[in-house]
Amino acid sequence: MERKDKHNQIEWFILSTTSSKLKLKMAINGTDNYKQMENTKESDEDKVEQLLEKLHDQPFHRRTRESTKFNESNMKHSLLHSLKALNCAIDGTADMEQIVGLGLEVLAQTWRRRDADSEIAFQGLLAILEYCLYRSAAGYSSFEQFINALGYNAVQFWRYAVPYIYDSDLTYGTKFRDSLLFSLTLFDINNGKSKLRELYSSMPGVRKSLLGVHAKRFGEQFHHLQRRLSISREGSSFSSMINSTESISSRSSEKSYISVATNRSRSVSRDKPRRLRRSISRGASESSVNSRELSKEVIASGGLASTHFQQRVINVSNAPPVSLTREKTGEWEIKQGSGGLVSAVDPVMSKDKENVWLANLGMNLHKKPKRSRDHGHQNIQPTTNTLGLPLLKQANADVLFHVLTDEPKDSKEQDTQHVREEMSLLGVLHNYNRGNYKLNPVIVQEDDYNVYYGGISNGLLWPALHNLEEYIVKEYDEAKIMREHWYAYVRVNYQFAIDAVRNSRPQDFIWIHDYHLLLTGMIMQSLDENLEVGFQTHRDRDKLIELCRIQLPTAEINYESSTDVCFVTYKGWTCSLGVFPVSIKNEDFLKFVRLTETCQKAAEIRKRVMGTNAPPDGRLFFSVERFDYTKGIKEKLLAYKNYFQKYPERIGKDVLYQIAVTNRRAVDTYRVYQDECILLAEGINKVCTCANRPDWKPLIFQTEGLPRKELIACYLAMDIGVVTPKKDGMNLVAKEMLLCNPNAGLILSSGAGSEVQFSRAGFYQENGDQCYKRISNLYDLENYSDAFYQAAIQDLADRRANGFRLHNFIISHDIEKWSTAFLDPSWTHEVIRPIEVKTLEDFYTIMLQTRNVRRQIVERVLKGIPVRSHFAISLKNALDSLKRSCKANTTVVNLRTTSEESAVDYTSFDIKNELDEFEKDLCFLKFIASDNVYNVEQFVDTLHAYHPKSSTAFKEEVAAAVGLLYDADHFQYFFTDRDGTLKSYSCSYQASIQPAYAAVIQAQFARRCAQTCAIITTSPLMSVGILDVSTMPEGYYYYGASAGREWFIDPRNKFRDLNVTAEQLQLLDKVYDNMQELLNTQEYKYFKCIGSGLQKHYGHITIAYQDIHNSVPAEQSKALLKKINEIVDEIDGMRRTLVINEGSTDIKIFLKNSDGIVFNKGHGIALMVENIRCKLSDGNILVCGDSESDLPMVEVCLGRNPRNVYTIWVTERQDLKAKVMSLCKRYGNRNVAFVSCPEVLLGAMAQATIREISIVRPRNKIPHKSI
Repeated sequence: MERKDKHNQIEWFILSTTSSKLKLKMAINGTDNYKQMENTKESDEDKVEQLLEKLHDQPFHRRTRESTKFNESNMKHSLLHSLKALNCAIDGTADMEQIVGLGLEVLAQTWRRRDADSEIAFQGLLAILEYCLYRSAAGYSSFEQFINALGYNAVQFWRYAVPYIYDSDLTYGTKFRDSLLFSLTLFDINNGKSKLRELYSSMPGVRKSLLGVHAKRFGEQFHHLQRRLSISREGSSFSSMINSTESISSRSSEKSYISVATNRSRSVSRDKPRRLRRSISRGASESSVNSRELSKEVIASGGLASTHFQQRVINVSNAPPVSLTREKTGEWEIKQGSGGLVSAVDPVMSKDKENVWLANLGMNLHKKPKRSRDHGHQNIQPTTNTLGLPLLKQANADVLFHVLTDEPKDSKEQDTQHVREEMSLLGVLHNYNRGNYKLNPVIVQEDDYNVYYGGISNGLLWPALHNLEEYIVKEYDEAKIMREHWYAYVRVNYQFAIDAVRNSRPQDFIWIHDYHLLLTGMIMQSLDENLEVGFQTHRDRDKLIELCRIQLPTAEINYESSTDVCFVTYKGWTCSLGVFPVSIKNEDFLKFVRLTETCQKAAEIRKRVMGTNAPPDGRLFFSVERFDYTKGIKEKLLAYKNYFQKYPERIGKDVLYQIAVTNRRAVDTYRVYQDECILLAEGINKVCTCANRPDWKPLIFQTEGLPRKELIACYLAMDIGVVTPKKDGMNLVAKEMLLCNPNAGLILSSGAGSEVQFSRAGFYQENGDQCYKRISNLYDLENYSDAFYQAAIQDLADRRANGFRLHNFIISHDIEKWSTAFLDPSWTHEVIRPIEVKTLEDFYTIMLQTRNVRRQIVERVLKGIPVRSHFAISLKNALDSLKRSCKANTTVVNLRTTSEESAVDYTSFDIKNELDEFEKDLCFLKFIASDNVYNVEQFVDTLHAYHPKSSTAFKEEVAAAVGLLYDADHFQYFFTDRDGTLKSYSCSYQASIQPAYAAVIQAQFARRCAQTCAIITTSPLMSVGILDVSTMPEGYYYYGASAGREWFIDPRNKFRDLNVTAEQLQLLDKVYDNMQELLNTQEYKYFKCIGSGLQKHYGHITIAYQDIHNSVPAEQSKALLKKINEIVDEIDGMRRTLVINEGSTDIKIFLKNSDGIVFNKGHGIALMVENIRCKLSDGNILVCGDSESDLPMVEVCLGRNPRNVYTIWVTERQDLKAKVMSLCKRYGNRNVAFVSCPEVLLGAMAQATIREISIVRPRNKIPHKSI
């Protein structure tokens, strides 16, 4: 190879792989020797600079200050350079879009081949990606082609490309990460794909990085650490578990926990060093004194769970809850808004100042959308930081603040504001947030917002959602305009979504409102599927379901009549659809009704509207709404005009006071409609006149709104309220009218949501009571006119009676009930429903459901993610369902063994243990949801209530076990049994679901106190085995099933004992089949249900013949044992292969080898050690068990490491304690502790896990007594 060619190859390699000057030097000198690099000549330095300059012409390596590098011609040059290197001839005069279309497939195919040209092709793909992200606001078609070209190789491409994008953003100040997020989101929305998930799966942690998860989690953990340090430094006393007989939960202020301290002065009984010694304080007062004397610092190095900020409501809406006005002095004034959404949601938001309301305040970027790399002559600073929060200081003032009120503005106020004006407005917002919930502005491009709001939202979605096709903007018939406007709508929804995601925590509830933000929830779920999102719309649910059936024919739609909730499942996503009629905050209106001046104002309004000397039978009709074509104002005026033509005797008597607040005049359809209505109103007043009352006007038409106080006075002045929209949401005006004035009548159209609610509540029946006049068809002028007339002549007593019925209903269904019902997760699909447990299948189904819930709880706690409230609701529903199914005053359930109603076969279970475990988990959830930084430590102390003897015995046993664990400090190996050791025995193995609290304790112990942990059980792995009932995530424990004969390390690492022959397994299969036939008979069917039932393991068979409560008659158990012996004798008469072992509750049929040895748990440990290649002689070993079958675990460990084995046995049997002590004594080992129940062992493990380390200064060191 010639030197020139070699130099070119080195140059291409450098430009393709790195921007590091160090590597450039190494490549030029042809050496990796750093000493030779120090002697590099100046000519080589020049070459480095030249190559660096070339490097900055490569994709994602362009310097920000050199704006000439950012135009499309440079990107085009990079792409053509790659294509030329691949011998792909493309006309260089073509535009970039054409070059991308022609070269993209070539580059993608070359890159997928993984040959010598792949790196060059990869650089070409990067150039196209940079171009797409550079033009993310306008170049969507190129990006769509790019993603389609990647195909199934997208994940691999992102794995290599993402570092370039990060490097560009962090080194050169670009914003390609945000562009990539948006572009993938837009692609998924338009194509129904999940390409964003592919990006997330390409690199661990990229999702959290892009969404600012780490920053938010750090803030929460820092807050948690500060609180622990603050409490510890107060010198609070810590009373010991031995000395205190009171529950920690009842004396939380005393901080009665086991404290842990380093103690370097204490003598050590062994010759090995101790990393850390801990002691249990014997008295609260002594601890307090020591705390003051030693001035010790307490460092919180661990806990079972982290304390989190409480759940917030993050409200997301297009319109804000405030109005902003600019005074003549230049200062900004912020006022509370008065719209329907504000009235409905404000009570919820005001409950907690930490709640957040995200809305567009009119603070939008005034200039055209900037490209990611388009800097021009001036750098445009971001208006928000990386977490989506508005910056309080900027280098320039490229933000235009639009005044939200309708007051006329001087043209100068439409110019770009100065920095001090921006600071002034943000200062007003800052002051507002001090005394209220947090109001955060969502800032978008001005052009995008105008199209999103005035175009798609009000020109397309609003009329479409109201079945008013004639009002859809005609320009949307043109595909190009529709596409451009749709992209703008998506961009604004994306900005709302990304701001909500970056402002939220995992425990928050995000509440999105109405049609402007239809896509926001979906985008949020694609960005972070762990978020809990609710969407409130005022449209008809039945129509939505109908639309789902048409557009999503593969969707699964289920209806639950008991809760009136629909569940829609599509592509793995499930959505709950409920009906929640919105209401009003009653007190906000009633407080004005009670005022004397309001009543006086009402009298003045009535006199002004009705005129002087008004006839006593004259009626004041009142109507107030936005000047919107959906409100049916035009149809109302036509009917009112026809009313006087049909009933001329009402001329001179009745008046319609119509307030139609003008809005959206910029939209052509609105402006035309409003002008038509105004002309119609003027015509009515001209046509309908009264000779006897020349000053009388049939219609007062007003287009300006009223303050609430004056509006309520109008409600009091009216005789009949008129609320007749074509198609509307709830329309709260109808409720406001009858709440304020129960003496009034009401004309209500079926297009109002409130009419649907009233009719469902029985206030309008076709052949019964009718508390209001209903308009079913607004275009039927005759019936509409008749409704006016019937309301006008209705008997006053009847009108008042109907009005008070509606008034009382509205009083009892206020906004508090509405918001509480919606925010209550008990109606959603994520909650276990209460059921009547009648059959075995019902029982096992509900227990299996709780397993799934508990797994989610455990995973969230271990990951430091707050637990949502619906988990507790699910467990509570399951607990209540089981309690209701028990016999009166017992914990026994009688369950049918089949689903047939006529079945006479029943089985009885005592489910006390299952009920207790539910109670513990619910208690656990309460503690970890509290603000107390010692919440889980407090929970552990509550377990004393489940000790078989006393609370004092619980504390003593925990202290003894904790002392043993502290002596070892850390374990290289931890081997333990499950049932009876880590969990009390259940009535049936299928029901022995691992509680969430126990799983958290065990997992944290494995994480912090032991290196290799294994649960060894006689149950099988699957088919109702250990993996089916466990709630711990993978990776914390190995599972040895069938006494350790088969092992599960992880999904890719499983092994079993290979010494079992096929002939032996065939013998076991024959025994199992015969036993199944036996248990299908009426006499022995019961034994399938109790305990472990009938289980086939790898190497043995188990059948229960007694339950944990000894409720099976001894005669039945003996009869079963006899039958089993007969079956075994029939198959293996000489008992050469099979052996029967009788336990306290079950019978096991084992295989034995030629020496007559039966495989036990000790052999299981040896099998694990052999396969994972570890040494039991290294480090400390902890062994826990509860029966004779667990003793082989202790023996095999003692045989290999006699001095460093620590044993904790769960038993109250003295003979078993003696066997354990004798076995340990045989090996010279005295590291033994006994506990009475699994709760004690879990309490000790939890206490060993919680490392509250008190660092004592040497000069003031005071020795602590240790166990």
